[in-house]
Amino acid sequence: MRFLPLALGFLALAPPSIRAQEPERIRTEVLTLALDEPVAGLFFHNGKEVAVFQANLTGLGQPLAYEGPRRLLLRASEAEFAAKPPLPAPAAAVDLPPAADRVLLLCLKSGKEPLKLKAYDISTGKSAAGDYRFFNFSNQGISVILGDKRFALPAGRDSIVSDLSWNKETLDLPMQMAVVREGKPKLVYSSVWGHRSGRRNFVFLFDGKQAAKPVGVYRFFDIPSAAAPDGAP
Repeated sequence: MRFLPLALGFLALAPPSIRAQEPERIRTEVLTLALDEPVAGLFFHNGKEVAVFQANLTGLGQPLAYEGPRRLLLRASEAEFAAKPPLPAPAAAVDLPPAADRVLLLCLKSGKEPLKLKAYDISTGKSAAGDYRFFNFSNQGISVILGDKRFALPAGRDSIVSDLSWNKETLDLPMQMAVVREGKPKLVYSSVWGHRSGRRNFVFLFDGKQAAKPVGVYRFFDIPSAAAPDGAP
């Protein structure tokens, strides 16, 4: 055992060809969401076969079962998976979070720009039905009031918000958001959200496209009671 740190150090410095012999393998479910344009016409290997990959703007896709290396590769055609090396570069790639039974994969495709992927651990053990997870992708801090909860969300950060009643009841939740303008809070969003206890909610905040609406708000949900793949952590 006393040589273990030395061995680990050697592996860290080993050439990629050695480290790649036994890549870390994971088993999970992937939920996709497109942030700007829908994503279609791509493929991935789910551990058993080549499967279609897509991401929509209108909601989280059906969970995609995945077993394989931590680095998920998306390719432009099924034929690429059977081709002999050297293989063309993948259309996109992302490292999935380890030990996650569910992963949220955000897909950003704008015009001719390459597809960009960002993966988040949304394991069912980390948040429960009725919870809200806010992602602030805007360039400004945002203050939020959701029901009886008040919190600040800095730019570029995400946060899980929960309440015991949200896990049990169907109700209406007042929602307000404010940003700081000239040293004072300015209300930029006000609504009442219908809440259902069986859903986990994901809320994405972006810079608004109009001065009158400086914050864009997009809300989607996941139903965590759906079964995870057999053997998932």
